[in-house]
Order: sequence, then C-alpha cells, then structure tokens
Amino acid sequence: MDNWLAKPPQTGPQILAWAEEFPRHVRLREQPTFGGHVAYAVTVTDADAPGEKRRLLVAQPHAHEPAATAGMMSFLGRLLTGTGPDGRGAGLDRQRVGREAELTFIPDGNPDGRSRAPADWWDGRSYTNDEFLNIAFGTSPGGERFERQGRWSLDDQRPATLGIVYEQINEKEFVEPNRDLASSYCRLIFGILADAGADRLLSLHQTEFENSQHNAMMIVPFLQDELPPAIRRCNDAWARAVIRAWRDAGANPMPEPRTLGYGEDQLRYFRKCWSDVYASIPAVTVEVQNNNTRTDPEAQRQLQEAAIRASIEHLLAS
Repeated sequence: MDNWLAKPPQTGPQILAWAEEFPRHVRLREQPTFGGHVAYAVTVTDADAPGEKRRLLVAQPHAHEPAATAGMMSFLGRLLTGTGPDGRGAGLDRQRVGREAELTFIPDGNPDGRSRAPADWWDGRSYTNDEFLNIAFGTSPGGERFERQGRWSLDDQRPATLGIVYEQINEKEFVEPNRDLASSYCRLIFGILADAGADRLLSLHQTEFENSQHNAMMIVPFLQDELPPAIRRCNDAWARAVIRAWRDAGANPMPEPRTLGYGEDQLRYFRKCWSDVYASIPAVTVEVQNNNTRTDPEAQRQLQEAAIRASIEHLLAS
C-alpha cells in the first residue's frame, strides 16, 4: 500500500525529514530503546504564535496495532504539508490549529516490537485471529499462548516465541508498554507531562471485534465514575464526538462509549501507571478493527485519522 508508514525504517526517516523541513512547526523528543531503535514524540505547533495553547497528546503503545501508527503518520503529513496519501487535505484549518493548539504525537511507542512484526498490516487474509494473537503475545514451550503480563523476566520464563507486543528493557526483562513505567512509551509520555503538561490524552489502539457487527469503539477510563465531574463530562462528550465522526465516515462503531473492561489481573497495571493521569486530565481510548476483512488496512487508517481530527475539533471547541 502506498505511503503506509508503520515500521521504524519508514517512520523514523520521515519524522526526521519533517523536523528538518518544518523547524518552526516541529520539535522532537527522542527515547532510545534497549533494542537500538528510537521512539519519537513529534510536537506540532506554530512556534511564532503568541498566547497559551491547548495541548493534546496522541499516543499508541502496541506493536501489533500498526494502523494507529499509519494513521498518525498520515495525519501528520496532512497537517504539515497540506495533503495526505490520498491527496486530500487535513480537513481542518491548519493555521488555526497551529495558532491555538500544541499537538504531540507518539506514532510508535514500541519500535523494537514493531520491527519484529512479520507483516506491515493485518487484514484478516493471511492469519487467523488465533495465529495473529500468538504473534502478538508469543507462545509458551507447550504451544499455548504466552500469558499476558505487564513485566516478566527470562530468569522466570522462557517463551518459545517472543510476542511483538513486548519491549525488552534490559538484558532479562520485558514489558508491555502501556502497563509498565519503564517502557519507552511511558518514559516519553510522563516526560512530556512533567515538562509541558497536556490538556488531554488520546490513546490509539486496535482490536479484532471478532463475532461483532461493529468495527470501532470508544473507551473511557476504568475509573470513569470516580473522576472529577468536569473530567467525566469531557471524556463522555469527547468520546461521543469521535463516534459521530466514525458514523459520518461510514463505519459501524459501538453506539455508546464503554468503560475499560479488563479484569483485575490487567487493571492492576492501569491503576499503577494511569490513575493519577486520568484524575488530572481527560483521557479516552480509540479501538479500530484489526485483522478482519470487513475493515481493510486503508479503512483502519482512515478511522484512526477521523478519531484524531474529531479530537482536535472537540479540543478547540471546548
């Protein structure tokens, strides 16, 4: 597919090229990884525009969800150059966005994992969902899927195949990026929050929607009901704005936002990493269909872009 930028040899050079071509509008934050790659945070704004700006942080942690990366890279191209892979514009007033907003994108929170992916995208034609998830999370010596864990060590476990979801952080330990503060993804996000702050956090993801009529979903934090009223209201209104944008784009999203639905075995990681963030700024999560013939890779990318665009519009309107 033309201009599908998702793997490190594709994303890194393009990000560096944009920084060189648009020095007044692009600044980079870099996080070297143990595996020898660089995870980038790309901030776009009009550096010459005065006044306080609204800050949106858009990020994605998972190496098996490449349309989130491709969607961010495509949208960045539209925002900076005026056109995307399909020749269309950003669908936004780019000058106003530069004046009033500071947008930071982390297109690939785990370039080490993405570099190990055997495919550029997942379209449901080459791998069953079981095969795909075994690639994502790895397999155990007995052949079953490797247990999903926030952190694990070679001292304790030896998978038969290493899942691309995991980032190696030292000689022996591996983490799932959005479940451990030592990941490159978390280091970037929490460094940005400490230095510049953010008004909102948008997390881009993909899931398979197996046996579902839907192909997109908006998720609000697991502790949504415990959050300050203003943040709860913003999360809900923001999520609904994205759902409307997806419907306008011809998708079939779940009609209502949902609360993150993991059991406590996974929520414990989110409590540790994200509780303070969720209590301080609005945050929502995008899920777009992955590895299914009903939503081809180009549609996956378009739905990620639609979510980004709707999020910027909602930010500037509020």
